Amino acid sequence: MEVWTASPDGLGCGACQAFVRLLDPQERERAARFKFDRDRRAFVVAHAMRRMALGLALAVDPQELRFGSGPHGQPLLLSPGGEDLHFSLTRSRALVAFALDPRAPVGIDAEPLGEGLDAGLLAPYMDSGAQPPQDAEALHEHWTALEAFWKARGLGLAAGQPRIALQPAGDGCFDVLLGEARSATGLVVMRLPAPATHVLSLACRPAAQVRMVELDSLAPAPTLQREQEQAPPGCEGPDCGVDATPRILISSS
Repeated sequence: MEVWTASPDGLGCGACQAFVRLLDPQERERAARFKFDRDRRAFVVAHAMRRMALGLALAVDPQELRFGSGPHGQPLLLSPGGEDLHFSLTRSRALVAFALDPRAPVGIDAEPLGEGLDAGLLAPYMDSGAQPPQDAEALHEHWTALEAFWKARGLGLAAGQPRIALQPAGDGCFDVLLGEARSATGLVVMRLPAPATHVLSLACRPAAQVRMVELDSLAPAPTLQREQEQAPPGCEGPDCGVDATPRILISSS
């Protein structure tokens, strides 16, 4: 089980250029449609990171990967191979994440804490018991768990679905129970490390460890002149780039 994360605002322009080159023409066209540079950059980083992770897992060139969509809009890897790989992607302007599991379905979701979520939004989708979440952080934990679960089911969150409940399972994990009967789903959700501005949740089969790959910097910060000369679409502006070191962490679940 692997989870890759990146903060798009913290990537150097050299990394952004490399990421753009990994995308296929359709992905580049979609990136170009974004009105705001930060949204475009997040899209580029997220989809390039997905290619990098899957390319390493399959031992193929990331540029050779071809994607499509399933009946419910979920992304599918069409070629080459990889039928046994399960993956999920999430992005916001300041955090993107990609989960990869060779064993079973997986879902991941990130939300910025600044978003104005209301506790009433959870009621149609989640049974929060006698003590529903009271503060913004707890509310975002529940919401990202909800989104991640339905991604793992290959459906995505939609009206009319049975409500879920979270049952503590130890070590920061929660079993996901489904419907009024609270049937076991075989999935757990957990909160993963993320910047203080975000909540990141993963839904998966119980796993001994989650290997986290942080790509918060793949290139040193360039000068402003170099940025203006070399920045590709999705990597514009004087805030592009900090100097740091990618990290690989192992988290117990």
